[in-house]
Amino acid sequence: MKQSLFQIEFKELRKAYQEVKDFLERETAGEITSVKKDFEVDLQIAGDDTYELMDKFITVYRLEANGFDITKHFLSEGEQFSSSIAIAQLLSLPFVLIIWLLKILTFGKVDYTKTVVLPEFGRQTTGLTFGDLVTWYIVGKYRLRKDVRFVLKQGA
Repeated sequence: MKQSLFQIEFKELRKAYQEVKDFLERETAGEITSVKKDFEVDLQIAGDDTYELMDKFITVYRLEANGFDITKHFLSEGEQFSSSIAIAQLLSLPFVLIIWLLKILTFGKVDYTKTVVLPEFGRQTTGLTFGDLVTWYIVGKYRLRKDVRFVLKQGA
């Protein structure tokens, strides 16, 4: 999809950034330090919490939600906490502990903690970031950050 251009004054962009940042920090008790902050990965928000958060965000700012599919961006409670995932994580626990112990005993010289021990379980989602919500707030309708390019108005 080609990026659409959106002209905006810097003070409007800054106001939108701060408004959405304040909203998210108030609602999630997390700290927003980057437009790349992902809800599930960085802020640990998932399941029913995301439904409530997104509903409140859309309602408070009177945003158009056409095209927004929450299941595309977030796992449901059932997908997050299925018994097969819990069993796999329990079975992998001894391996994870050994890998962390090896890292500690070698003072970080041997580090396999970034190695994927088990394949990802469940379906993959497309993350939703703080930057995506700022974009949605500014445009007024659902658009991802990667699909919109903001251009500062001249003389602003």
